[in-house]
Amino acid sequence: MFTDTLTKDVFIDEITVAGSAFGATADGEAVFINARIVSAIKIKGGDYVRALVLPNYEDKRDRVKWRAIRAEVQGSTPMLDPATESEVEIKPKDIRVLEVLEEHGPLRTSTVARLLGVDSGEAGALCHGLYAQGKVAMADVYSSPANSRSSHRVWAITIHDFDVDPFDTEDGG
Repeated sequence: MFTDTLTKDVFIDEITVAGSAFGATADGEAVFINARIVSAIKIKGGDYVRALVLPNYEDKRDRVKWRAIRAEVQGSTPMLDPATESEVEIKPKDIRVLEVLEEHGPLRTSTVARLLGVDSGEAGALCHGLYAQGKVAMADVYSSPANSRSSHRVWAITIHDFDVDPFDTEDGG
């Protein structure tokens, strides 16, 4: 039926108002899961799913590489209150990422992970998911012109956060 399908493990970082989901692979590739699948298998934010994916529609592929045609929930990441060891309701992790970037400015993926108390893979997936939705900006930093891969990936709320002019004053002068 579909020849370009792959199986990917996906961390779900957003359920939209329309009931669809966005997530990211460990490599940071964005994945879209339509509302019908989300509803059928009861996907929630913070779930890890194994999804059968294929390349997204060509006009959407530059922002969200994959779309799921099947999925199965593998687990979830409940948060526990250390004092009572009972599950607590927390803000969705993508909202926490935005708050951290708003408060601290541009940050490397590893710093986002440390501030959220998650591993770098999950932080990268969250940031890539937000980037795929146009909610954050991303910059690759190279430590040497000889490098073929970036040394760091840095995230910010907007692209303007990467260009702070110390001589700029609030009155424009």
